[in-house]
Amino acid sequence: MINPMATPPRDVAARFLEAYNSAAWGLLDELVTPDYVHHNGEQALDLAQFKQGAAWIRSGLPDLTIELEDTVSEGDRLAVRFVGRGTHLGSLAGEPPTGRPVVLHGIFIYRFEGGLIAEDWEAMDEQQLLRQISTGS
Repeated sequence: MINPMATPPRDVAARFLEAYNSAAWGLLDELVTPDYVHHNGEQALDLAQFKQGAAWIRSGLPDLTIELEDTVSEGDRLAVRFVGRGTHLGSLAGEPPTGRPVVLHGIFIYRFEGGLIAEDWEAMDEQQLLRQISTGS
């Protein structure tokens, strides 16, 4: 258990990504506020919905690892540039497994309250993912 008030936002975000990478969904509860919201395009998901989406993508990319590349912090916000790498080993978006490596680039912006993640925004090129897993059929 972390002391959110004494832990720098970058470390909280890194712990969040570590929990995501290891599919330790229960650990995410300790790092977010009770009313946490994940924004992805027009979608606004609560933590349970976020976990469901994370489990879905990991069903297709079970070894998916998100690596923190750069961070910029100002006030209660932390911007993170990330790269995700995995192998397409399960069906995803209707595409059968290809066994091919997948690389994704994106940005998260986290908003903190009381040392915990209250809200985040994800920007990732989902078309890039679809091109990489497409079997061309």
